Amino acid sequence: MYAAAGRLVFALVLALACGGPALAQQLPKPLSDPPTGRETFLAVAIAAMMLCGLANFALFGRVSERTHVALAMLGALAGGFSLLVLFGGALYENPIAAVIGVLLLVGMFKFMSKFEAGRKPDRRP
Repeated sequence: MYAAAGRLVFALVLALACGGPALAQQLPKPLSDPPTGRETFLAVAIAAMMLCGLANFALFGRVSERTHVALAMLGALAGGFSLLVLFGGALYENPIAAVIGVLLLVGMFKFMSKFEAGRKPDRRP
């Protein structure tokens, strides 16, 4: 009984493996179309966030804390604007979403300004 079930499973796997290329040729290829301007912008924003994170990692212990904070804030700024581009269409359709979007932008800039305003160099006489 188990041998017959094993043969059936093997036959199904073999049929799927042999029929895979034929099925794949019938499906649309989502990455074959050229990227739109929005997709390109989002890809650049994600790359910028990744580069800021990698630079933070690579420069750990070699640069000041202020530089690490600046790189982190640059990554947050790129992420905030990429979210604005991603969900920006909803701002035109819904006035409540537009108000929330503006408040979030103001909050993001206020959050970022605290890091620069709060950092004062040590003055020793």
